[in-house]
Amino acid sequence: MIINKVKVSAKGKNHSGIVSLSIVKKEDGWTYIVGGMTDDDLPLTWRTKTPEQASMKLRDIYKDEVWDFKIVDPVTP
Repeated sequence: MIINKVKVSAKGKNHSGIVSLSIVKKEDGWTYIVGGMTDDDLPLTWRTKTPEQASMKLRDIYKDEVWDFKIVDPVTP
Protein backbone atom coordinates (compact mmCIF):
# COMPACT_ATOMS: atom_id res chain seq x y z
CA MET A 1 0.00 0.00 0.00
CA ILE A 2 1.30 3.44 -0.94
CA ILE A 3 0.15 6.54 0.94
CA ASN A 4 0.25 9.45 -1.49
CA LYS A 5 -0.64 12.31 0.86
CA VAL A 6 -1.54 12.72 4.54
CA LYS A 7 -2.33 15.46 6.99
CA VAL A 8 -0.68 15.04 10.38
CA SER A 9 -1.06 16.88 13.68
CA ALA A 10 -0.13 16.13 17.26
CA LYS A 11 -3.01 15.03 19.49
CA GLY A 12 -4.03 17.13 22.45
CA LYS A 13 -4.49 20.79 23.25
CA ASN A 14 -0.90 21.85 22.61
CA HIS A 15 -0.60 21.00 18.92
CA SER A 16 0.50 23.88 16.73
CA GLY A 17 -1.26 22.95 13.51
CA ILE A 18 -1.60 20.44 10.73
CA VAL A 19 1.16 19.51 8.29
CA SER A 20 0.65 18.02 4.86
CA LEU A 21 3.05 15.26 3.77
CA SER A 22 3.30 14.03 0.15
CA ILE A 23 5.36 11.14 -1.19
CA VAL A 24 8.22 11.99 -3.58
CA LYS A 25 11.08 10.20 -5.29
CA LYS A 26 14.44 11.90 -4.74
CA GLU A 27 17.79 10.94 -6.29
CA ASP A 28 18.62 8.78 -3.28
CA GLY A 29 15.21 7.16 -2.70
CA TRP A 30 11.60 7.67 -1.61
CA THR A 31 10.52 10.00 1.18
CA TYR A 32 7.83 12.55 2.02
CA ILE A 33 7.91 16.32 1.74
CA VAL A 34 6.29 18.76 4.13
CA GLY A 35 4.08 21.00 2.02
CA GLY A 36 3.14 24.61 2.59
CA MET A 37 6.52 25.81 3.79
CA THR A 38 7.36 29.49 3.31
CA ASP A 39 10.17 29.06 0.78
CA ASP A 40 10.17 25.54 -0.60
CA ASP A 41 8.81 22.13 0.32
CA LEU A 42 10.92 20.44 2.99
CA PRO A 43 11.85 16.77 2.41
CA LEU A 44 12.10 14.48 5.42
CA THR A 45 15.65 13.31 6.14
CA TRP A 46 15.16 9.58 5.60
CA ARG A 47 14.92 7.61 2.31
CA THR A 48 13.66 4.14 1.36
CA LYS A 49 14.09 2.01 -1.76
CA THR A 50 10.38 1.74 -2.61
CA PRO A 51 7.25 3.88 -2.11
CA GLU A 52 5.68 1.01 -0.15
CA GLN A 53 8.61 1.07 2.32
CA ALA A 54 8.25 4.85 2.63
CA SER A 55 4.56 4.47 3.46
CA MET A 56 5.33 1.81 6.09
CA LYS A 57 8.02 4.01 7.64
CA LEU A 58 5.64 6.98 7.75
CA ARG A 59 3.04 4.88 9.60
CA ASP A 60 5.76 3.69 12.03
CA ILE A 61 6.86 7.25 12.78
CA TYR A 62 3.37 8.72 13.26
CA LYS A 63 1.85 6.38 15.86
CA ASP A 64 -1.88 6.74 16.60
CA GLU A 65 -1.29 7.32 20.32
CA VAL A 66 0.51 10.63 19.64
CA TRP A 67 -0.55 11.78 16.17
CA ASP A 68 -3.76 12.38 14.22
CA PHE A 69 -2.96 10.84 10.84
CA LYS A 70 -5.49 11.44 8.07
CA ILE A 71 -4.96 10.11 4.54
CA VAL A 72 -6.27 12.75 2.09
CA ASP A 73 -5.22 11.26 -1.24
CA PRO A 74 -6.29 7.79 -2.31
CA VAL A 75 -4.14 4.90 -1.25
CA THR A 76 -2.72 3.01 -4.21
CA PRO A 77 -2.49 -0.80 -4.07
